[in-house]
Order: sequence, then structure tokens, then C-alpha cells
Amino acid sequence: MACLLAGMVLAARKFCPFWPAMSFMEEILFFLSGLIAGIRLPDLDLLTPGISHRSAVTHSCLPALLFWVTGFAPIAGGLALGTAFHLSSDLQPKAWTGGALIKFPLLGSIGMLSPIWLIANVIGCLAIFMEVVSGEPIDARQMIVAICIVGGGWYFLQEEKHPLLPLMTLGFSTLLVHAVRGGTLSVKLVWQYFA
Repeated sequence: MACLLAGMVLAARKFCPFWPAMSFMEEILFFLSGLIAGIRLPDLDLLTPGISHRSAVTHSCLPALLFWVTGFAPIAGGLALGTAFHLSSDLQPKAWTGGALIKFPLLGSIGMLSPIWLIANVIGCLAIFMEVVSGEPIDARQMIVAICIVGGGWYFLQEEKHPLLPLMTLGFSTLLVHAVRGGTLSVKLVWQYFA
């Protein structure tokens, strides 16, 4: 779905004669495609031969970081936020054993450091997301906030039986990243950041 959306934007850019009049939507659509991809991307390790489930490669901010440094900021922002949603949900397995543990290629499981890995990468994803969003104009930020609320609401209501821990993790991580970026720990200031 995400690749299809991004592909449609690229095709419209090249072949659609009235795209210049609609190009203001391009970054929003790229962000949305990144968000859709990021929600499912960490579990790509289930389909990749030779990589264990909960691989440190896919269950990290690394994919979003790669898109960001290669100049695809809108996709990176969406990918980072979707990955943060997924990783915050992975913080509540039935037990921290077996498939719930983060595994590094060649090194294996990091055991009880897995929750720390997940939290650190949620924070990293939110830092990338906020960096991307801070460069957007105000109207784009407001659209991104709307997409975040709808996307996050759908994900946590449809996919999670107990969304409180993931939502708390996202909330505290957002406030932490905001504070490190020079803000203060205030919900009002976080809202003003997006307004």
C-alpha cells in the first residue's frame, strides 16, 4: 500500500499535466506512505530469510535514518513515526523470552536489554520525526498532526488490546525529545510546536 501510494505520487509528478497545481500535497502523501510502511516495516524480518524475528535491524530507527540522510525527509518522517508506533507496541509481550527479545545479526539475543533497545529506538524515531516536521510550513504541520492522530488512533484501537503502555511510551518519549531540542516539558508547548 505504501509503495503504491509513493509510486502514484512519482508517476503523477512525471505524467500528470495538472500536478504542479496539486504538488503541495506531495510531501503529505510521501509522509503518509512512510507512516503506512513504518507501522509494518519492523515485522519485515518475518519474511526475510536468515533474519530472526525482532531483528535489531528492522526494530530500530535505522530504516528511517537511512531515508532521512539520503534526502527523502517526508518519507523518513512518516517511517519514523510508524516505526515508533510499532516499537512502542512491542514493549508489552506476554513475557520477555524467545521471540520477544531483540536479536542482532551474528550476535544473537540481547536478552533483558530488549526493552531498553526498544525505548531508545522509539526516542530515536520521534527525534527524526520532529526534525523532519520542524522544517515543514505550518499548514503542512497541521495536516501531519491530523494524519498522526487518525493513524495512531486506528493503529492503537485496531491492533492493540491494551494501548495504555504504548501510548504512555510515545507521550513521554515525545516530551523527552522536545525537551532535548530546547523546549520544556509542557504539553501546551508541544501542541504549539505543531500549530
